[in-house]
Amino acid sequence: MGYKDRKKYQRILKEYRLQIIHSFFRSAKDWKFPVISVISLFVSIFSIYNTYQRNNYFDRTNFNIIQNLWQENPTYTLYNESQKPLSYPPRPSYFMYIPAKVYYITKDSGSRMSNLILLPVSYDNVEKQYNTGKTVDEVVTSVLKTNFYGKLGERDIRSKQYDLSEDFLLELRVYPFLAIATHIQYSYKDNPDKIFDEKFITTPWNKVSLTDNRYEDLKNYSKNMMYVKENEVTLNGDENVYDTAFKKLEAFFDKMIEKKQLSEEEKIRFSTLFGVRWNGESSGDDKEISEYESLEDFQEAQNHLNFNGLGRFLSDKVVPATDPLYPGY
Repeated sequence: MGYKDRKKYQRILKEYRLQIIHSFFRSAKDWKFPVISVISLFVSIFSIYNTYQRNNYFDRTNFNIIQNLWQENPTYTLYNESQKPLSYPPRPSYFMYIPAKVYYITKDSGSRMSNLILLPVSYDNVEKQYNTGKTVDEVVTSVLKTNFYGKLGERDIRSKQYDLSEDFLLELRVYPFLAIATHIQYSYKDNPDKIFDEKFITTPWNKVSLTDNRYEDLKNYSKNMMYVKENEVTLNGDENVYDTAFKKLEAFFDKMIEKKQLSEEEKIRFSTLFGVRWNGESSGDDKEISEYESLEDFQEAQNHLNFNGLGRFLSDKVVPATDPLYPGY
């Protein structure tokens, strides 16, 4: 439904509603009209409204990324749930991550706080890409290496607990799926010169739209993570990639908890894993709060350090607070 058709439809709908309302009040002068007529009236209005809403929904572009990892050749597909054709198939760019979380748990109450970690995965792990040539439904499918095989179940979470003290536990979890961010540009067939821009990040549980600023934060977060080579998840023979990711983090946390003093390299890696700029100290952002001229200056420095709170913003969106793979946790 094009723009002119939609406007015409809205005008007809408005006129029809006015006719119905006029007829209703004209009949209301004689309070003998049957109750069934009133019911039919409202059923008609409701039906027309639902039809309009449904057509309006399918008239909008609605991109999503569907992961199919529980198969011999794991894939993810860019899907467009729309009936309105685009001028050409999109050519998206992707950032891929394996999500992990670190939970701080109080032993007495079981309450917890968490920190999200997005471990970068190279796009080189995409073996093939199939472009369907369509602009709606399945648009393009990316085929991953067999190492990315993953089931979405409680037993498939890789986890380990650390006893920090009499009061606190630390739990590390690595999840068997991907967080995929993308940037898509597209235009509609009836107006190819008007370019639309869409950025978002998806998991099997959620899709989160990203503003231009948030997308830049994510790119900078990724560069910060990649500064430490060990943060990137690279394939290790035939080993499952989520096992590889878990072993990387497990080895680091084992060492971090056992040692009382971290080396400079370990401090840098700790900062990157927890979403803080590795070179924050050298930029002068390690000052005490009292050294800043105003609270706004202090907050600006903190925002610079943690990519405007990107980890906090994405934490419950990538892995919800009610863990989807661990019911009741």
